[in-house]
Amino acid sequence: MKNLSSIMYNVLDKHSILEEKELRSLSNNLEFKLLFSIDFSKPFKDAKKDFIKNYLNDLLVLNLGNVSAAAKRAKLNRRHFHRMINELSLDPDTHRRDLIKPSVYLKDNVQNLLDETLVDIQEKEKVANVYSSINDISQVIVETFQDIPYEEAIELFEKEFITKTLQKFEYDLKKSAKFLEISERTLYRKLEKLGIVLT
Repeated sequence: MKNLSSIMYNVLDKHSILEEKELRSLSNNLEFKLLFSIDFSKPFKDAKKDFIKNYLNDLLVLNLGNVSAAAKRAKLNRRHFHRMINELSLDPDTHRRDLIKPSVYLKDNVQNLLDETLVDIQEKEKVANVYSSINDISQVIVETFQDIPYEEAIELFEKEFITKTLQKFEYDLKKSAKFLEISERTLYRKLEKLGIVLT
């Protein structure tokens, strides 16, 4: 997958007067938020369920409700994909009726994310400058967006959620495991599998 954050950085650098730190923060934040939505206020299992639902729903939107095409992009068996969307009460027919163009869907998401992220930047001139090039930024994202298979998406979710949890509890494994509602042994295994280094 192309690194969206580096693409975002280059586009923002070209079209805005943001400082290096602001550019990096904004581009990295947008990359993750565009690809995934994670609710850190929820317990691990609930947040994971919501994450999966959003991930599958996005794939259905981007494939106009075509289950076979969405399953292929997720690199999942079609029957398994169908079972998952039924369990999560997702209706592909809704997306067939709505017929939202994938490019429009992505551009709207980018613009919404820019709105949310730019709140942190105080200087009005800088914010206005980014907004003036929002169409160019959105277009670059749409042209470079690539699918992330289901298994890889789950790994990215777990890595992000567990890392945030470890930071919250100052890398206390016992407290982190308790918050995640998993055993310490399971947490150790996940840290090794996901390549999370304790600092």
